[in-house]
Amino acid sequence: MKKMIYVAAFFLLMSVLMVPAAGAAGKVPQIKINGTLFVTPAGEPQPYINKDYRTMGSVRMVGNALGVLDDNIEWDAKARTVTMEKNKTIIIMTVGQQDLSVNGRTVPMDTVAELKNGRVFIPLRFIAESLGAQIDFDDKTRTVLITSDDPSVGKHNLGNFKELKVVTNFPIVLEAGGLKLTVHDVYLYKADSAEAKNLNNKYNLQYFSRAKYVVWSKITLENTSKKVIRYDGLDLNEKVGWFTATSETHGRLLNSNSITYGTMNNTEVLDGWILKPSESITSTNVQIDYLSEKPFDTIGVFLSYNNATSNELIAVGKE
Repeated sequence: MKKMIYVAAFFLLMSVLMVPAAGAAGKVPQIKINGTLFVTPAGEPQPYINKDYRTMGSVRMVGNALGVLDDNIEWDAKARTVTMEKNKTIIIMTVGQQDLSVNGRTVPMDTVAELKNGRVFIPLRFIAESLGAQIDFDDKTRTVLITSDDPSVGKHNLGNFKELKVVTNFPIVLEAGGLKLTVHDVYLYKADSAEAKNLNNKYNLQYFSRAKYVVWSKITLENTSKKVIRYDGLDLNEKVGWFTATSETHGRLLNSNSITYGTMNNTEVLDGWILKPSESITSTNVQIDYLSEKPFDTIGVFLSYNNATSNELIAVGKE
């Protein structure tokens, strides 16, 4: 009788020990890049845990989030190889291979590169480290933490819109007629998104009821001229603006003031402002797109002052 009990106990113990590790690991951890939650664009394959229990990330999507422009990511369908380049670092990965190449140096991975829904996936750690970023894991919150010193990383969410291809890096600096604009970061939200609604609840944004999209940017304005520059009741000529285009519409966006923070030179949300020579101000600029019913083909920023204009395309439609 005792022998039967021991045998039963043995098989019970073995059944517990043989539970797959993936089951113990639970769902795929969330990913944060420089403190910002990484969101996979709609229609793109999600990160996953492969058979070797590695958290796999899309080379293109995670690469974009770490500042790699789409034009610097090339796919060779015949060789089943993807090549990614950033800041003179060239990374080559081949589907089914366990090694990747970083500037000609072979780097062995702990699993093979995989192709899923048209995207090449490798372990997140190797994407991050190949691009000079640091990676850690917060076991308590089950979060992969990727940190990069690159100033262009974590400065926009345009990668969340699969129809857009980012064509420039941040910060963006424009100068026109003695006025200097630095765009530190920009976030694009659909007006019916939770993010846009939360912003409106906090700041009570003018024209929000008409909005299709909201462009939320952190900017610095600096007066490099020898006279006062202003945007107020004495000079309502637009200085900073954003423009968008779709297959059906195009035009400038509508500046949206904050009814809650509607004071001059406000560092929370910038409405009216006055800058004496050599003065500067850093704040948030909010713009409303009330025309675009379809996905953007173009988004850019411009600076206009003293009969001079400067502009920069930030993202364009993918071919």
